[in-house]
Amino acid sequence: MKRQISNVHLIRTFIPVGTGGPIPPLEMLYVASQLRRTFADTLQLRLTDTGVGNLSVEDIRDEWGGFAPDLIILYALSWEAGLVHALAAVVKELHPDTAVVVFGQLATFSGQYLCEDPHIDFVVVGEPELTVAELVGALREEHKDLSSINGLAYRVDGAVTMTAPRVYPDNIDAFEIIPEMWDAIDIRRYAQYENWNGAIKEDFYIPILTQRGCPFKCTFCRETYGKKFHARSPEHVLAEIKFLHERYGAREFHIYDPVFNYDQDRAKRICQLIIDAGLPISLAFPHGVRADIMTEELLTLMRRAGTYKLVYGIESASRRLQKAFRKNLNLEQVREIIRVTADKGIITGGYFMLGHLSETAGEIEETIRFAVTSDLDVASFFKATDYDDVNKIYASKFKDNLDDTDIFAGIRDIAYYAVNRSQAAVDAAELNRLVLSAQRRFYFHPRRIWRGFGRYPSKRKYIKNLMTAAGLILQGYIVQSLTADTTAKKPAAGAVAHSHA
Repeated sequence: MKRQISNVHLIRTFIPVGTGGPIPPLEMLYVASQLRRTFADTLQLRLTDTGVGNLSVEDIRDEWGGFAPDLIILYALSWEAGLVHALAAVVKELHPDTAVVVFGQLATFSGQYLCEDPHIDFVVVGEPELTVAELVGALREEHKDLSSINGLAYRVDGAVTMTAPRVYPDNIDAFEIIPEMWDAIDIRRYAQYENWNGAIKEDFYIPILTQRGCPFKCTFCRETYGKKFHARSPEHVLAEIKFLHERYGAREFHIYDPVFNYDQDRAKRICQLIIDAGLPISLAFPHGVRADIMTEELLTLMRRAGTYKLVYGIESASRRLQKAFRKNLNLEQVREIIRVTADKGIITGGYFMLGHLSETAGEIEETIRFAVTSDLDVASFFKATDYDDVNKIYASKFKDNLDDTDIFAGIRDIAYYAVNRSQAAVDAAELNRLVLSAQRRFYFHPRRIWRGFGRYPSKRKYIKNLMTAAGLILQGYIVQSLTADTTAKKPAAGAVAHSHA
């Protein structure tokens, strides 16, 4: 059926994890840019981030008073499923003929189940730009065959069908964010929120992606862009940085690549171009880089290009677990590259996951001890997350219970700091205690506090973050003590600190 598609509302659903706030929604900006390139001014585009201002479903409903959408495009992570289904239901209540599309992590890994919701019409699996643009074009044409659109899930006579996977080219320069879409968000407003990086050196920052996909085979990872490494050219990356610096006065950039240092020559070329351009900027790498392929040569160039912080994905100090989830890091090599990074004056962080399937208290302690005794300035102790649990919850409970909010509470509980979950050989209450112990021992080590105060660009912000971490850890211990008389099978529900002090 041919549809009138003129007004398109792109919405980033956001549910906070720990104390973190939203970062600018790059994926949504990429999709909006592709729609503008494809359809020029024949589409009216509106962009909303529910994380900015903590918008509710009712707030979004109010936005439609003066903007009747023909198409709603929702961008969501897995633990945001409840908000996605709630928004879709409201759309169909107010505008029954409006098509609802979902893309992002949730759509890529739970597309089959999303499509079983009658309020959701289409699900985009994998990289979204081309699929969304082709879908809009198809909806505008009568009798267009949707099966020719790769990366799409939809219903035919009530049954979910999924098309062939979408394959992107090795070079992704063509999929750039256009100036209009940067203008569509209040980029400076995001600086008021805590984020993955923690230490903001300048007044505000802008995130960028220089590559997509991760070719490594870690079993715990769910990379929305797949396992194929595909990247922008170094010259294209520099052009974007220069544009954002000149247009908005941006002096700080956070690189959210899945694995920036996979292609060493490309990474070095990007750094050298920034150095040669003489740009007065700062760089941070909060998403995590590979420690086992990092070199001192690249670190030197990164530092000269303005890098003041980077984070290594380490996950566990248990050799058994490193092998089990196919990360296979040489832990002594990791410890050494942490030392080298710190010696170059770069704030050095590490990501760790506690509570893997079958992980023992002894193995968790091994990881904590590695973090505490290393030269890391920052450590994030996440709870191990099995994204397959989302689909298990969908499969067992969802189909006939769309209004059961407990279902979505269960899905939210797969998030990194959920307190009611453990898949390890210790129960949830004990895992909470171990996470709190890790944070206390790491962040309140006297040498680390003193070194952090000297390294962080904003002393005021460092002290504030440290006090926030102390408050959250104390709160967690208080809650734990108040619930100490509960059974092991009924874990304590309370705060688990999330700090990037």
